[in-house]
Amino acid sequence: MQKVSCSEIMNRTLLPTIICLVIFLTLRVANAHAESAMEYFNLGEKSTITRTKIKYFSRALELDPYMAEAYEKRGLLYFFQEKFNQAIQDFDAFIRLVPANAKAYRMLAMAYLKSDFYEQAIAKFTRAIELEPELAAAYAYRAEAYRYEKKYEDAIRDATISINMTFDGRIKSDAYRTRAKVLREIGQEASAIVDAKAAWDIDPRVPQWWRYFLKSASPEELRFFSPFLIVGIALVVIFGIKFKPPDKDD
Repeated sequence: MQKVSCSEIMNRTLLPTIICLVIFLTLRVANAHAESAMEYFNLGEKSTITRTKIKYFSRALELDPYMAEAYEKRGLLYFFQEKFNQAIQDFDAFIRLVPANAKAYRMLAMAYLKSDFYEQAIAKFTRAIELEPELAAAYAYRAEAYRYEKKYEDAIRDATISINMTFDGRIKSDAYRTRAKVLREIGQEASAIVDAKAAWDIDPRVPQWWRYFLKSASPEELRFFSPFLIVGIALVVIFGIKFKPPDKDD
């Protein structure tokens, strides 16, 4: 019969205990990190200051790199700050974790579009449409990417689909604007003016006097008054910038 030393008996007894203790402590640390990450995420949700929200979401992601919603939230903030490279990185990360989200692909495509990467924008808008064929915004803004690529037939097709599909005033207006720009670029001035009127008539961001002018003016009047309109818009932009209230992050 083989003799077993006291040290061997102790090792055999302690080893499972040590392994269980290590697993337990690892799980406790992981749970503590997860809880802390969620706390920071919730602080980001509650904050009303963009800079602070980004700080909290970033801290949450340091503690939990797999928190998909934090990438999405921070990516949106970066997008509206016009930090498009950071927005692209965040939406790429979000899509790796949530690969079948059409709206995330749309936002990623928008960031590419704003960064002048039109081929990448078209590819991401196309993927968004594959995932959600009724996503009117993806058609509207893919049309704009096609316009920049001078793929005018594709641009008109997508803009028309979006116009016929959506009841969202801003999306519909943007689709009309894109189609108007394409029509003007290919020499269909009268049709372009019709689409421009439709865009400005339904867009809540356009001042009432501007919509009224376009609604009542003929193409000849528009051409006559265009230099004065450009000067007027420039003055509005200049004074709008001058008297713009400070942002909360300033």
